[in-house]
Amino acid sequence: MIGYVASESPKSQAVSKLLQKLNFINILEEDNPRVNLLIVVGGDGFMLRVLHNYVIEKNENISVYGINTGNVGFLMNQPEEDIMHCIKHAVSTQLILLKMEATDINNKKYYYKAINEVHIFRQTNQIVEISVIINGKLKIEKLRGDGIILSTPVGSPAYNFAAGGPVVPLDSNLLALTSINSYYPKYWNGALISNNTVVELDIHDVENRPAIVVSDYKELHNISHIKIAKDQQSTITILFDKEYPLDARILDRQFA
Repeated sequence: MIGYVASESPKSQAVSKLLQKLNFINILEEDNPRVNLLIVVGGDGFMLRVLHNYVIEKNENISVYGINTGNVGFLMNQPEEDIMHCIKHAVSTQLILLKMEATDINNKKYYYKAINEVHIFRQTNQIVEISVIINGKLKIEKLRGDGIILSTPVGSPAYNFAAGGPVVPLDSNLLALTSINSYYPKYWNGALISNNTVVELDIHDVENRPAIVVSDYKELHNISHIKIAKDQQSTITILFDKEYPLDARILDRQFA
């Protein structure tokens, strides 16, 4: 059974009408729809939200095919007339997830998963001070700057790349840990680490140097400690047109 969901933009709604004619199920109009393939019509931001709301949070074991009606469309495919042909010949790609445990200043814990990245960023004109702990060992006592990003390969060409971090090949089994405008340590811009690494980040003096913690698009405030690791239990499956699969897109971004 094939379902679909479309953003509210005029372009997305035009594609939605075509999918409706193919007798696909609009999952927004059904109670507990059961589908094994979900078509997402929109841009990358809409795709991320759908993946979280309908795949990750509901623990659905389904494949997702994106049709781009947004701007960049890194996770999407370009609209084609013969949608079924594209889906039939698409390349299935499994993406890892990051799982984050965040603790606030009142010792309350929050649990989120991320497809692209987890990042910390200052909330005021004051820089943040962050301790970086890798597999239980303190590596940087106090990183001083605007913040830090931990990115998966699929997320590495996004905010991580804009912050000066490396684009990470899809099959590398690596994560990118990238500082954001740090001035101490003086020459440290980041590191490439195994995706089996456990990363802990302590945020110092939260009351005077507040920071925002973001897992993909979900924001947390007043956080003093986060622990991030690869989710060993879950992956998500996205389909990409065989003419331009995800690994080729990531490779191209390394030369952009």
